Amino acid sequence: MYPTLDSMGVTSYKDIEKFTLRFENGFDVLKIYYRREKGSLLPKSKKFKFGRATKTVLTDGGQQTYREVQDPSLVVLRAVDELGEIVGKQHEDKLTREDLISEMEHLEKIMNNKLSEIKEKIAKL
Repeated sequence: MYPTLDSMGVTSYKDIEKFTLRFENGFDVLKIYYRREKGSLLPKSKKFKFGRATKTVLTDGGQQTYREVQDPSLVVLRAVDELGEIVGKQHEDKLTREDLISEMEHLEKIMNNKLSEIKEKIAKL
């Protein structure tokens, strides 16, 4: 029914709650969130990274200038379409202020954890 998601190993379609797609370090990062009962041992989310195809295109026909353009993977585009069907178009492409603040707070936590880990390694040397 959803061949792209099947090929990615996603099988619990009825439990998919939402998904996010963002660009991070040259990769498209697709994260799928699931509805889980309290105490469930199943993961609440799955993350997939997709590389981008880079191609050189002619930007101005008169001056022979070229530019590198990155195209998203066809797999991620198909997966987003299938996920859109599953969640009933709940996913919005427009970012809200709250979404950006939430993502920034998440990144701050990750950075703080990584910095503490590095400081511990330095202290052990």
